[in-house]
Amino acid sequence: MNQSSADNAKGGLRKLLNIPTPLIFAICIVAATLLLWWQGALAELWEVVREANTTQLLIATPIYVASLWLLAVRWHQLVQMAQGWSDLPRAAEAFLTSIVINYAAPVGLAVPSRAALTKRALGLDGHATGVVALWEIGMDVIVLGFGTLVWLIMAQGSTSAVASELEDNASRYQSVALLLVAVVLVLLIFFFRKAEQRRRAINFIRRILVSPLQRPREAALALASTTIYWIVQGVVLALLVNAMGVDTTFELILGLTTLPMLVGMLSPIPGGAVVREAMMYVVARLAGVPGAEVVAAAVIYRMALFLAIPILYGITRIWLTKRDGGHPHPESVEESIP
Repeated sequence: MNQSSADNAKGGLRKLLNIPTPLIFAICIVAATLLLWWQGALAELWEVVREANTTQLLIATPIYVASLWLLAVRWHQLVQMAQGWSDLPRAAEAFLTSIVINYAAPVGLAVPSRAALTKRALGLDGHATGVVALWEIGMDVIVLGFGTLVWLIMAQGSTSAVASELEDNASRYQSVALLLVAVVLVLLIFFFRKAEQRRRAINFIRRILVSPLQRPREAALALASTTIYWIVQGVVLALLVNAMGVDTTFELILGLTTLPMLVGMLSPIPGGAVVREAMMYVVARLAGVPGAEVVAAAVIYRMALFLAIPILYGITRIWLTKRDGGHPHPESVEESIP
């Protein structure tokens, strides 16, 4: 690519990045709502809610909305870990917008869009962006992995039941997994084909691994936020399951909050659809409670995320508007384009 073409591409990218984040959010909200309506998810949610205990749902709602703010705070803490500073409302705006993007275009775009929006808002370099995006997943895997291990030890017959369920559902996403593996292999071949590219890739991996050691306080805060968030999700799920008329136990809620979430997160299917609810059904049957009611609670839980995000986004925009008019820092867009 010659210099003129590179300049044109850079100029086009700058124009794209100049699209106001509120406009991106609004468009994605409309698109996501239409998509959910077309899929029948909104009608399904309404039917489930009609059968639930509304008092329990009302109690769970503010707890769930507040807990989601913890994820925005964690994103802010991870940015601090990666580059030494951050701006909470701008980091939160990028985080919340990326979630809506993932609903509007459910192809696993949450993490990359989150990283790109944060890079634009806060001027992260490429390495810092990678550190934040990968350690967000890493923190969840650490906490949920530990919780899953505890549940597997507690629940009798859990290992064989989980293995059987994963085997039964393997055909649903095997082709997607193979495609992802192929893409990763192609990218690895591309990035490691030259000595300079290998050096840069190794430096990038090294920076990701040592970032928590360079700023241990921020890393510890992010891990603490992750732990508290998943504990609160257990409380929310307990309320939702109770709302469906099912008695809860610590073992049941631990199982619902850890393994299904972890498997869904690592699943090649966007959002862990199908497989997460299937794993919740397995956990419910092992605990001796009705699986259908637990899956119904899972439907409310999944849709609650989409309904809560506009509330938090509105609060964030009011915060930004009162603080600095809600205008992006002029240097942020410039710094985000090498």
